[in-house]
Amino acid sequence: AAAGVGSGGFGPRPDGLQGDTAATDEYVRSVRWENPKDDILMRPAWEFYTGLNTSGQLSWSRDDRKAEPVFRYPRMTGENHVNYNKALKRYFMGNYGFHDGKLNPRPYHQDPWPDSACPSQLTLYEAPEPWGPWSLFYRDDDWGTCGDYEPSFPAKWMSADGRAMWMVSAGTFDDYNFTLQMLTLIPTEQTSSGCNFYLDRGRLAVVLA
Repeated sequence: AAAGVGSGGFGPRPDGLQGDTAATDEYVRSVRWENPKDDILMRPAWEFYTGLNTSGQLSWSRDDRKAEPVFRYPRMTGENHVNYNKALKRYFMGNYGFHDGKLNPRPYHQDPWPDSACPSQLTLYEAPEPWGPWSLFYRDDDWGTCGDYEPSFPAKWMSADGRAMWMVSAGTFDDYNFTLQMLTLIPTEQTSSGCNFYLDRGRLAVVLA
């Protein structure tokens, strides 16, 4: 069962469909709806990504037992959100997790506060399609304050050229700060890892409200 469902959404997608992600401890699955406004509460209408068929084409099924991960990360995933950047024609995903300072995963609620959520790790990915392949373009092993979580990139808060995006996340659990960080993306030549962007850290601004 999914630990959470990202509320950021894929849409609007070029193919006219809508979708979302569901995350568990180490991987993220993809689900789509043909008519999300009507179907999102209708479980029989959900279609899960099941990988590629024998012809190399995308395969979907309404049977969630056949679902295949679209993203894996061994140091835990959070309630991931995937957002489409129309100008850049790329999908962006923020992933977070908590660790013990040595990058060993620390599942939340298994230790007393604040040990269970300190520090936070942030990893940012981009992909040509919602099902990947996902490429890492930014990582911070000591992100924000204890308990920072759920990064997402609202489509309405992206610049016209797609190069600037506001990342929205929740701050510490003790007061749940509304956190905004501006990311400036600079296209670069594709590297061996497949990454197409890097983050200009000099333009990173944090505003807590």
